[in-house]
Amino acid sequence: MGGEVVDRLLERGEKVRVLTRNPEGARRWAEAVDVVTGDLADPGSLGAALDGVDRAFLLLVLPGIPQAGPIVAAVRDAGVRHVALLSSIRAGSARDSAIKQVNLAAEAVVQGSGLDWTVLRGGTFMSNTLPWAPSVRAERVVRAFGGDFRSSAVDPRDVGEVAARVLADPAPHRSRVRTLTGGEVITVAEQVAVLAELLGEPVAFEELPEAVARAAMVDRLRYPPAVADAMLTMLRNTDESLVRVDGAVAEVLGRPPRSYREWAADHIEAFR
Repeated sequence: MGGEVVDRLLERGEKVRVLTRNPEGARRWAEAVDVVTGDLADPGSLGAALDGVDRAFLLLVLPGIPQAGPIVAAVRDAGVRHVALLSSIRAGSARDSAIKQVNLAAEAVVQGSGLDWTVLRGGTFMSNTLPWAPSVRAERVVRAFGGDFRSSAVDPRDVGEVAARVLADPAPHRSRVRTLTGGEVITVAEQVAVLAELLGEPVAFEELPEAVARAAMVDRLRYPPAVADAMLTMLRNTDESLVRVDGAVAEVLGRPPRSYREWAADHIEAFR
């Protein structure tokens, strides 16, 4: 997601600094960005990296990232004035979950920091279907838990473009919570069907047992068990927040959000 924000900021002619643990991963921007090495797991190391930065995009809710408080304090103490925090649509859910609580906690830290802020609550990302690519290429099959899972999936490019607009001109977005979704509700099985149509070949869907899906989240993706359980509960269509279609993307960008078909057409070579 950070890469999408960087790309959109560069398109706007903004001067960008990228904080990364792996500078090699930022080589695609060549000299277009200022790349600094740092790690959110060591907030004390962020001061020099943030020197001269007045606006920052923050993604704090990932496995392995510590509590948000020390990170946000380091950002504030370095002189940053406005932060755009990527949160989750589930922070506004009526249903409690580990995912809701961890995102709400990050939001509360930012909102209480004394910084100017904008919270971007992203919906389910269309790019979450990219891990299907190897099995689609090799076998024309998708194996996943929750084939009937429904969501108002959003293109990460739209989220990145909204974030770039916020960072380039923070004033209209100050102290606002924006919920970023696509313009339609789509199921996992319908996403598979879109891929099949674009490929011109059948693509099968095979429902994974819940235990297998959970083991993959914990062992391969390194999700904390409580987060894995919350994800599985979500995939049973228990959270109505995920089918909310919000108008914020269209409001900020002046155009409709991209559809899953548009996203898939732009990435179809990964599945071919």
